[in-house]
Amino acid sequence: MAAGFLDTINSDLQAVEAIINKAFKIKPGYIGNFARIDDDYPVKYLHPAVIILTGRMFGLYEEKLYSMAAIIQFIYLAANVHFRIPDYDPDPAETDVKDGVQYPVLVGDYLYGRFFTTLCKGQIIHLLEPLADIICEMNVGGILRTQNYQSREEKLVVIEKESASLLREGCRLTGSLAGVSAQDLDNIGNFGYNIGMGYGMLERNFPLEEAQEYFNRAIDILRHSFSASKARDTLLELVQSLIKGETKVKLKKYGPTLEQAGDKKDINDPIVPPYYKNKEEYVHDIFSKIAGKYDFLNTVLSINRDKYWRKFTVGKTGLKPGGRALDVCCGTGMLTLELAKAAGPVGKVVGLDFCGDMLQIAGKNITNTPYIKNIEFIQGNAMDLPFPDNYFDCATIGFGLRNVPDMRQAIREMMRVVKPGGRVVSLEFAKPTVPGFRQIYNFYFRHWVPFLGKLGVGVDGPYNYLHKSWTVFPHQKEVRDIFEEIGLSGAEYFELTGGVVAVHVGVKPAINHGTHDDVAVSREER
Repeated sequence: MAAGFLDTINSDLQAVEAIINKAFKIKPGYIGNFARIDDDYPVKYLHPAVIILTGRMFGLYEEKLYSMAAIIQFIYLAANVHFRIPDYDPDPAETDVKDGVQYPVLVGDYLYGRFFTTLCKGQIIHLLEPLADIICEMNVGGILRTQNYQSREEKLVVIEKESASLLREGCRLTGSLAGVSAQDLDNIGNFGYNIGMGYGMLERNFPLEEAQEYFNRAIDILRHSFSASKARDTLLELVQSLIKGETKVKLKKYGPTLEQAGDKKDINDPIVPPYYKNKEEYVHDIFSKIAGKYDFLNTVLSINRDKYWRKFTVGKTGLKPGGRALDVCCGTGMLTLELAKAAGPVGKVVGLDFCGDMLQIAGKNITNTPYIKNIEFIQGNAMDLPFPDNYFDCATIGFGLRNVPDMRQAIREMMRVVKPGGRVVSLEFAKPTVPGFRQIYNFYFRHWVPFLGKLGVGVDGPYNYLHKSWTVFPHQKEVRDIFEEIGLSGAEYFELTGGVVAVHVGVKPAINHGTHDDVAVSREER
C-alpha cells in the first residue's frame, strides 16, 4: 500500500505496477514462487514514485515515464533477489527453492531481461548503455560487500554503488527524457544520489540520524534548485516521511554466509512452509498480502455473520462504560471498534497487532467514527505484551489464537495484563458437531473458502492457510481445557452459527488457583 501523500500519482503508480505484474506472471507460475520478492511499501513504490515525480516536475507525461519507472524497479528487484542468494550451495532437501541458488539466479536474470524488453517497448533503447553501466556498478558494490567490508567508510562505498547509483542515474535519465538543462540534470542526479544513500543506509540498519544527513541534502537540493510545484512538494513529503520515521524501511536481507550455513530454521509447525523461518514470519507475510481485502472477504465468507460474532464476543467481556480493554491480534480493528462502543466516550481501548499493513487499515476504519479518540492502535507482539500487570478490565483476541506461535503463551500474557476479576475472551473458528451440517461446512471450508479467497485477493495461498490452520487447531473443548490449565477460572465456551465459531471466556482469579473443577460449558446454536 502506497503512502497517503502519493495519492496524487496513484494512477501513475498503478500503471507502473501493471507493467511489473504482467512480467511476474510466467508460464511456470507466479515469479514470487521461485524467489523472495518483497511486496510492501516502500520496497514496492519508493523507486517508481521518485522517478514519476521527477518526470512530473520536469513536465514529462508520456508513456516513456512509466517505462522508465518500471525499468528502475526491475533493476532494484533483480538486485534484491541476487543480493540475498547465499554464498554457499544449501542442501536442497532442507531448503526451499526460494532460499536456494538456482531459482533466485534465474529470477534475477529474468528481471534484468525484463528491464531490457521494457526499454524496447517504451522506445527508449538509446538509454541502454547508461542503464547497463548502473547494473555493472551495482554488481561491483555486491562484490565489494562479499569481500567483508566492515568499516563505516567501506560500507558507505558499498551503499553508494548498490543503492545510490540506481536513483542517481534513474533521476538523471528521467530528466534527459524531459530535455532539461545540464545543470538540472546534475541537480536532480545529486538529489537521487542523496535519497539513495539515505535509503540504502536505512535498509542496512544504519541509525536514522546518520541517514538524515543525506536526506537533508536531498531536501536542500529540491528547495533551492527547483521551482515549487505539486510534484516537487510531494517529493519533499516523501523524503520527510523517511526522516520522521513515518515510512518504515525494511531491512535488506542477504543470503546466509558460509559461517551461517549451519543455522537451522525455527519451524515446528506442520502448516508453515519450509522457506519461512518461523510461523510468525509466515503469518505476517499472509496478512500483509490480504490486508486491503480482509474485511470484505470476512463478511462474504462468513455470509455476513461476522458482525454478530463480534457483538456476541464483546457482550461476554463484561466491559462497562468507562472501562479499559485490550484487543490482541486486532487486525483491521473491527473487534476493537466493537469494544469501543461498549467502553463508551470515556473508556479506552487498545488494539495490538504485529502487522503494520493491517494496522493501517484499522486506522482508516475508525477515522469517521465517534470512537477515534478512544482507540489506540499499537504494533506489538502477542507473545510479549508491552503493558503492565493488572492493567485492563478485559482482553480479547479475534481469530488470532490459530496464528500465534504459542497459544498458551498468548493466553498467559492476556491473563497477566487483565485485572483480577477481568475476563479473557477469544473468538475463533471451531469444529461444527451437528451431523450433516459438519460435512457440508468442512467441504465449504476446504474447497470454496480458498477458491473465493483467491478470487478476492488475487493471490493463491492465504486462504489455503486458513483451512490448514483450522484443521490442526484444537477442538473447542480442548481450548477450554487450556484456559483452565493456564489458570483462568470459570472457563466456558459458546458455539455460534452451528459451531462454525466458538467464543471462549475465562476469568482472572484474585489468586491464581491453577485448574478448576467447577467449569460451565455453554452452547448457543445460531
